[in-house]
Amino acid sequence: MKPFRALRQIVAPAGKHRPRRVQETVTLAVLMRPCEAMVNDLAWCPAEKRVTLHAFFRLGGRECWTCRTRTMHDPLNSVPAAGGAE
Repeated sequence: MKPFRALRQIVAPAGKHRPRRVQETVTLAVLMRPCEAMVNDLAWCPAEKRVTLHAFFRLGGRECWTCRTRTMHDPLNSVPAAGGAE
């Protein structure tokens, strides 16, 4: 056996030169949380054809919590239109 190979077998036996990767565990609640949701409210779901709970997004659109169908629409605006409510 060559001297460098013998030394390598001592440092990293069985040819395992790369360190093992540690995988992070993420809870289901974190995975299911929409990252840009502004508010949850009831709305019509076109896939289920009934009113269900939806997550409304800041940049527009909403997602059904039951079937995960995404419906696109204009962004929500909390500022009233010029001239007041009509």
